[in-house]
Amino acid sequence: MPFYTLKYTDHSREPFKVKKSLITLSVAAALTTPLTAGAVEIAGEKLELYGKIHVSIDSSDMDDPNTNNDGMSISSNSSRIGFKGKLPLENGMSVIWQAEQEIRWDDGSTGNFANRNSYLGLANGAHSLRIGIYDSPFKDLAAKWDIFGDSVGERRAVLGASYEDANKLNTRPDNSVLYQFKNDALKIQAMYAADPEDMKAGTIDGNERSLISTAIWWDINKLTLSAAYSDWKMHSKMGDGTTLRVAAVYGLGNHRFGAIYEDITPETVNQWSRSAYGVNWKWKATSKTDLRAQYIIVGDAENQADTGAARIGLGLFHKLDKKAEVYVAYGATDNDANAKFQAVDGGHGDEVKTVYGGNPSAISLGMVYKF
Repeated sequence: MPFYTLKYTDHSREPFKVKKSLITLSVAAALTTPLTAGAVEIAGEKLELYGKIHVSIDSSDMDDPNTNNDGMSISSNSSRIGFKGKLPLENGMSVIWQAEQEIRWDDGSTGNFANRNSYLGLANGAHSLRIGIYDSPFKDLAAKWDIFGDSVGERRAVLGASYEDANKLNTRPDNSVLYQFKNDALKIQAMYAADPEDMKAGTIDGNERSLISTAIWWDINKLTLSAAYSDWKMHSKMGDGTTLRVAAVYGLGNHRFGAIYEDITPETVNQWSRSAYGVNWKWKATSKTDLRAQYIIVGDAENQADTGAARIGLGLFHKLDKKAEVYVAYGATDNDANAKFQAVDGGHGDEVKTVYGGNPSAISLGMVYKF
């Protein structure tokens, strides 16, 4: 890995513009050459730059007679840039850190820096500990099961959502501590977050609001089994309650099959008391092209008739190379009379909402580039 150092020497007889040119060339070399390799060294330590740009042209139908917002939309879908590093310590452990920020390529809006997975921690072999903000294990399980990423076909319009309050349980908790064990066959995560929704920013984190979330993944040849559990205290919408997800993914030749079950059990808020089931399939038709389909059913909430829904996602994805991909995706939700699950929610930047009993949908042409 090349390492470049800028050293200032006072040559008083040299014209200032010559020295300025040399500095400019040195900075250009320091920034340009290492980044082509994915990392740059600073003070002898590696700094890795990475990112993902995901934009799409969508055509949406909210199935809402009171709106005329249907039609074309340009969306930036969880596009991000990040910096991370792993610094070895004398005792054999390593300091690990990451700062990741969402970047909206469609409208230029900004948020707080490091608003995605960002942490400081320690790693030792298969074990690691992260402190900061990070996807909950409950969220991570469904993300790994899903085959549509942040496109309009993805899961979060119904999984982790209620018939009225939409996507609220697929969280990236604030003020969290995450332990992880990972080897070739097994991954275990356990998280505790104090004041996970950061209701009182800038003050001592209130432990009356908390989240405990755990998950396990087990790889057996071509089969992956996983389960996740969460226990919420004073969630802003659900109140106190627990959540469960169980999933399986199996690879057979050029096919990938998946199944998932989700159960939400609040103590008092009935709209969140329901179960959901889903299946998906991906077929690698050629070395660069695959077809995808996903179907999820949400049952009625407790004592709330006609509050279920069915959701479908369809897609054709094509790789331009290892880093670039284009796709066409479709997502639609069929709500019962008293439900208003969205057609698009979560990681896709532009949501597609609806009314009670609505059947919203969206079709999208997208491109993804990773670096």
